Amino acid sequence: SDSDSDKGSSDSPDVAKVEANTWKLMNIAAGGSATSLPNTIEAPTVEFADGKVNVFTSCNSGSGDAEIGDKTIDFGPIALTKKGCDALSTQVEQYMTLVLDGEAKYSFSQGNMSLTKGQTSLIFTPDTDAG
Repeated sequence: SDSDSDKGSSDSPDVAKVEANTWKLMNIAAGGSATSLPNTIEAPTVEFADGKVNVFTSCNSGSGDAEIGDKTIDFGPIALTKKGCDALSTQVEQYMTLVLDGEAKYSFSQGNMSLTKGQTSLIFTPDTDAG
């Protein structure tokens, strides 16, 4: 189908939405069950700009390439710092690095953004505290 050939992928309103916010992780859905993030850990964040993503996993932080398409974001390798963290932050980090790797689907619902890869979804909410 060529119905969308008249607009470049970079002009998609969703792309602008992805880049408009710093996104704070709110829920993790894996294998059909969703878990709210405990407030005892610092919430992970993702921030997209200029073909890059800045990531905080609740434990480590880093950045990498991220190409935002109409329905997917293609993540390049993300170089993270290597500090050790408590078990909970480390577990959350594992979910983050699982999804932010290669091609992940994204969608919006009620102002939140979901990133999905395989059986795992990360649900982010706009981080109103950020800059």
